Amino acid sequence: MKFSMNFVKRIVLSLAFVLAGATSSLAQGFSGSSPAVSSPFGGASAGAGTSMRWPLFLGGTFGLGSGAGVGDGNGVGICQIKPMIGAWMPGLAFVRLGYGFSSYEEKDDEGRKSEVESSDLSIDLGVHLLSEFFVKGSYSRVNALSEKGDVAWNEWSAGFGTFWIVFSRTFLTLDIGYHWVLEHYDPLIDRDVSGGRWQMNLGFSVFVY
Repeated sequence: MKFSMNFVKRIVLSLAFVLAGATSSLAQGFSGSSPAVSSPFGGASAGAGTSMRWPLFLGGTFGLGSGAGVGDGNGVGICQIKPMIGAWMPGLAFVRLGYGFSSYEEKDDEGRKSEVESSDLSIDLGVHLLSEFFVKGSYSRVNALSEKGDVAWNEWSAGFGTFWIVFSRTFLTLDIGYHWVLEHYDPLIDRDVSGGRWQMNLGFSVFVY
């Protein structure tokens, strides 16, 4: 029950973070001339796309992927919720700092299941290649908590993505990448493990000014 309540608290915190961003985004829509989605570059949208004065933003992502990449948590489904802050210069590059969390089940050698709650602190670096398309890499430090013990490991990822402008200072984002889970000792199954997973992130970024 302890872990479930912690997970609920994190969900509530993320929803509050998303609500703050959504409120700012809706305010942009009501105060702007048109809320239509547009491409950030090219054609008529280049001059009317963004109106931010500072590159700082708040945002978040919902990650869907092939499980945790280690142990028994390999089912496809929502695997991560991550509020984020950062700086983004459209057409050039961005840096994002996020705190994500997820929950999954893992089996030991005797077939007994244990609930695992993980959290990670990550930093993403991205570079634009073709207009609204970008490539990115990230580093994450992951901590997993369970009744049988706690464990931490490092993850690296590489991927690509794109974004769309909504209102004047709000981006919708989509990126896909592969995560390498580096080798570490797992007390749940009493052995060293490593692995990887594909993950797709759907998110948003709202520029603060």
